[in-house]
Amino acid sequence: MSSFKPLLFFLILLSISMIFVFPLHSSIPHWIEHGAYLEYEGNIHDIFFYFSNESVIPEQFFNMAGVTIYGDYHLSFREDVNGRISLLVKDMDGSIGLFEVTLTIGSYSSTKNLLVDLSTRQVTLSDGTPLGQTTIWIQPCKTGDRIPFIEQGNSTIFGEASEIFHMDTIQSIQDAIMLDASEHQWKGYVGSYFNISPIETQTIKHFKPRGNFYDADTFIMIEGIFDEDAFLSAFGIASFLSEDFKLVSTNIDLGPPNLLVALFRSIPYIILVAAILVAIVYFAFIKKKKGRKSR
Repeated sequence: MSSFKPLLFFLILLSISMIFVFPLHSSIPHWIEHGAYLEYEGNIHDIFFYFSNESVIPEQFFNMAGVTIYGDYHLSFREDVNGRISLLVKDMDGSIGLFEVTLTIGSYSSTKNLLVDLSTRQVTLSDGTPLGQTTIWIQPCKTGDRIPFIEQGNSTIFGEASEIFHMDTIQSIQDAIMLDASEHQWKGYVGSYFNISPIETQTIKHFKPRGNFYDADTFIMIEGIFDEDAFLSAFGIASFLSEDFKLVSTNIDLGPPNLLVALFRSIPYIILVAAILVAIVYFAFIKKKKGRKSR
């Protein structure tokens, strides 16, 4: 028996070393792979650009009906305009992903190829210009966790996974975590996007407080605010005045649906169908009984 002790000791050391060399949980989301696709949709009333320069605003916006420009950086629509932003993973090289991002607002549409550090969510243009972090996904967390949401230099904005919601999604009813990123509004937040860079908008002073909903299995955003997101900044846009954007299309498996909630929601329909069937059987029985008596 004693001859096995050195071997056992060696195996324990090997197991411990492998845990550190090959972590059990990768910082790169498992769902990010070539061809992965996400699309979000929401209605937009106002658009705020980074710089007060009318010449950099795409011409398509000026051709839309009922548009008004304020201060060369703020567009307002008389009626809400449909907006969509889609993301396609075109390529991966280690922890760096090449994303094709398309933004569509009314008749305006533009596509950018952006580089994303998949372990930090930091996004850059193809020439290396930094755009900040994306909030499309977050690190795995559970209710009660307080996690870094946006980190730029010495500024860190935290989000708290406050509670679990059962949300209707394109893949049935899913459990979703609400990430409350609003505590910094009491620690120096002032808003304002005028003549500042995308990196600056992601600091405590400028980053808009929010509560976004993330799938509890993949930690992909299901519904939330896109303002100051790096993918949006690639188009020179700081923020929208809009409704929350919702995930409307994806080829990513969001995980198993919450069947129990789906069952509870179905109970009224089950009762209604059962009542109709009972009524049909009852009246059929009465009719049959009357037929027998008349003979």
